Amino acid sequence: MFLVDGHCDTIQVALDKRIDLDDEKLSFNLKQAREKTPIIQMTAAFVNPSYENSFQKANDIINYFEKQIKKYPEEILQVKTKQDILKVEKEKKIGCLLTIENGRAIENKIENIDYFYDKGVRIMSVTWNEDNLLGCGAQTKQDNGLTELGKQYIQRLNQKKIIIDISHSSEKTFWDTIKISEKPIVATHSCCHTLCQHPRNLKDEQIKQIAKDNGIIGICYCTTFLSETGIAGTREIAKHIAYIANLVGINYVGVGSDFDGLEEENIPVDLKNIGQIEKLVQELRKVGFHENEIEKIMGGNWIRVLEEFL
Repeated sequence: MFLVDGHCDTIQVALDKRIDLDDEKLSFNLKQAREKTPIIQMTAAFVNPSYENSFQKANDIINYFEKQIKKYPEEILQVKTKQDILKVEKEKKIGCLLTIENGRAIENKIENIDYFYDKGVRIMSVTWNEDNLLGCGAQTKQDNGLTELGKQYIQRLNQKKIIIDISHSSEKTFWDTIKISEKPIVATHSCCHTLCQHPRNLKDEQIKQIAKDNGIIGICYCTTFLSETGIAGTREIAKHIAYIANLVGINYVGVGSDFDGLEEENIPVDLKNIGQIEKLVQELRKVGFHENEIEKIMGGNWIRVLEEFL
């Protein structure tokens, strides 16, 4: 099975802790991932709103990633093109695709999008939970949607064929993005609002729109997005996957773990790292998904979207 995961914060955590990607302290790590190849892990340069120099912080994370590639060249392949996807599959590599979480990484310069593209970034989000220079986040107090700079940002991402990620965006930012974008959008790590009424989760009309535009939702493993009790595991992840499959079809749902981006209390009870991913596959079988459907959920649907852009 070709595994593809829409989101993790592993590089940032590895940088902050000064550890390598093969360290099993990481939820996504090379030691466990090499047993699951071929695999593509989208890995984010997360720009926390508290950072004073957003552009520099994103660069620091990307530079650390580049050092890790040099240290583990036989295992890690940076995914930038369709050919890279094929190589990951053929050679059973660990593919990593760079993303940026929080568009404030560009600061006030649209041209910084071009810089990040040249570094290999292929997915960029608009906001994190807070409002920024581009638009409003999921926890906004007054939802004004995209700013004028934000509208330019969406247009430039389209031009560069960078995938737009609306995870963490407010509702109006979502719908403003839909109006402007001429290409599919994705939610790299989100869940279903109908099943758990959290502001980070997507409402049915948003899910339908992403599917209509041929995008994808990666179900996040954060327990507070999965269940209003805050306690969840693979059973609840499978429920959110099944909800989207029933609402819009099997082709528009995947996984977006948020490995290494979750607080300890928000990690699923039975899925704490990439080494345990088979538990989710087993749960999907248990709830009635066929093998070809599971292959789509666990990677095939993401590959479809990536190949349209790369």
